[in-house]
Amino acid sequence: MIYYMGRELNFMHDDILNFGQAIEFLGVSEKTLIKLLREEHLPARKIGREWRFSREALLRWLASGDSVNYINQNERYMVSEDIPGASSALFGKIKEAVSALGEHNNNIKILLRELDRDIIIPKEATLRISYKRQREVEKLEFKIFWDLRGETKLEAMKNESF
Repeated sequence: MIYYMGRELNFMHDDILNFGQAIEFLGVSEKTLIKLLREEHLPARKIGREWRFSREALLRWLASGDSVNYINQNERYMVSEDIPGASSALFGKIKEAVSALGEHNNNIKILLRELDRDIIIPKEATLRISYKRQREVEKLEFKIFWDLRGETKLEAMKNESF
């Protein structure tokens, strides 16, 4: 038998962790583990209603981390605005926003005044329409995204090197 910290290890069971064991193993709170599952590509499987974690995969995940990448990820530029209201009024707001974009050369600064510069949606972009249900919130999202253009790409790469 192999013992660790005074207890007998059963490799058939100790290699696979349930949610509570993963919290204990990583030394984090339940809330933090949920956030990690959502945002950090944590190696895990949901089997039925239960999460299962490979101890070895968690160790590899920890070992592959890089604090610089984490810091740069959190420095991503984001400006957003939430507009509460009746759904019919919100649909009207969406129409107004799309119309305003068209009238201002696809410059999103017309919608998000907090932006520190003009950002023009290029001629080629992608629209993603998605539905999500997370805990107690349901979301219908309309996202338009595009690749970074030359000057923006260079600026982003320069900022990542610091």
